Amino acid sequence: MSARGNLGRDGEETAVRHLEELGYVVVGRNVRLPGGEIDVICKDKDVFVFVEVKARSNARFGSPISAVDARKRRTLRALAADYLQFVAPGALARFDIVTVRDGRVAHYRSAFA
Repeated sequence: MSARGNLGRDGEETAVRHLEELGYVVVGRNVRLPGGEIDVICKDKDVFVFVEVKARSNARFGSPISAVDARKRRTLRALAADYLQFVAPGALARFDIVTVRDGRVAHYRSAFA
């Protein structure tokens, strides 16, 4: 696996540990749907949380949060709607972003609607 792949996998592992420490229940990882992939799907009490994970080893390509641009947010909204349509129609949903850089985790709860 490439260094980039290792960074992404390690960042996702770190993010999942962080989310579980907060009491979230992970119900899916790397969920592939037509149109894309959702990094992590959790339940926070009765709310489905769709989590985008971004890991960076340095600032060369910008901050990890800046990588979740308008196009990515649109894609995640559509993927989440498709997922909920089949798994839990009418359920409450939220979008969080977890970034990992230099081993530090930042969690942006309700990062976008």
